[in-house]
Amino acid sequence: MEQIFSRWQPDSGGYEYLSAPGSQNINDDLPAPDLKAASKIGVPSIEAGRPIPNGATIVGEGNAAVGIIAPVDPERIVRRTRSLAGFGDGITSSPMLWGAAAVAGVALLWYVNRKR
Repeated sequence: MEQIFSRWQPDSGGYEYLSAPGSQNINDDLPAPDLKAASKIGVPSIEAGRPIPNGATIVGEGNAAVGIIAPVDPERIVRRTRSLAGFGDGITSSPMLWGAAAVAGVALLWYVNRKR
């Protein structure tokens, strides 16, 4: 039996279909994927999905996902970035950053008031 995987193609906007040898999984018998969260919110959608097994071959493409969803191929992403959702996670807990911001603010105020 063959498994069908769909992988989003960011350059064309469609899906690439791949076929891999293996048994058909039905309902909830797929193993839970091990995804590392990029932020407190979770994993970016381009990184979510089940890994494509070795030996998979491209069998076509289309506008809709078919079968098992796979993550985007990292080589097809022009600029691979993590989600900005967790951008400020460490800011509030960093006293050094708050101190640097305070010094910069005082220096800016001094500079602006000195010009008057």
